[in-house]
Amino acid sequence: MEKNKLISIVIPCYNEEKNINRTFDELISIFKNHPFDFEIIAVNDGSKDGTWSVIKDYTERYPEIKGVNMMTNFGQSAAYMAGFDVSEGDYVITVSADLEIPVGNINRVIEYLEQGYDFVNTHRVGRWGNEKAERAAKSNLANKLISKISGVTMQDRGSGMKGFRRVLVDNLKLYGEMHRFIPDYLTVYGAKMIEFEVDFKDRDYGVSAYSGHKRTVKVILDLMSLFFMLYFAKKPFKALPGRVFGFTGLLLAGTGSLFGAYLALEKLSGHSIGNRPLLTLAVLLIIVGVQSMMMGMLGELMMRVYFESSGRKTYTVRELLR
Repeated sequence: MEKNKLISIVIPCYNEEKNINRTFDELISIFKNHPFDFEIIAVNDGSKDGTWSVIKDYTERYPEIKGVNMMTNFGQSAAYMAGFDVSEGDYVITVSADLEIPVGNINRVIEYLEQGYDFVNTHRVGRWGNEKAERAAKSNLANKLISKISGVTMQDRGSGMKGFRRVLVDNLKLYGEMHRFIPDYLTVYGAKMIEFEVDFKDRDYGVSAYSGHKRTVKVILDLMSLFFMLYFAKKPFKALPGRVFGFTGLLLAGTGSLFGAYLALEKLSGHSIGNRPLLTLAVLLIIVGVQSMMMGMLGELMMRVYFESSGRKTYTVRELLR
């Protein structure tokens, strides 16, 4: 291992008052005699308990620990981005605060990154019991469907322990609920990936903040965005929403133009076209097609300008300790 390389540990926290202290202790124990330098970045994602108090106490005791306190609950994607933006490490590793994945697996994540992998994912074995058969079936179905769309075979996209090279963290922009599809979005950069199995342990305190029927609905809706973004992002002209709406608009306007050309020939042949429904349809298709293309381009520009060119973030930090 190369010495003096910095490892950044990002921990999103939501109501983890009884878990985060143990997570800190285990991480500090692991890195106490580690050949790499390390920093721990705990992101308090609008917790309603004493999570921030615990984080603040540890930042005062350990200079390696940094705390980011969000103004409200922005969600896991925003929490990841807040941690990524503060991190300075050559490798960035995300860790769940609930200790469902043994923290010791970080060493194996680092080993794979050292071997040249750009992204390392963990697969939680034993996560689903017999009483959770329905949820397991939904999860497996979702993973297969996502793998079909993106071409990336991953067993556990929701695992909290992931490893990234710095170059990916610097270029990855997470919006909405994109954290569920991190391995798939990374295919745009041609990242070399690997996944390995880890033991799963039910949390001792609290409940998961990322579950429920609403999550299923969100995943279904996000799958459509995933399909379009991945498909069009890999094309020579990368316009994303602009290309999606542009293709639809071009198809509609093209069809309308064909109808219009046919009617023009009919007019030249001496036939009356003023009262034909096809004329109205042709004009409507052309207008809707042009509007669709413009909507896509404007939507793309507005999103990028708002979040990137203006320097705005997808979250708001109330307090930063470093």
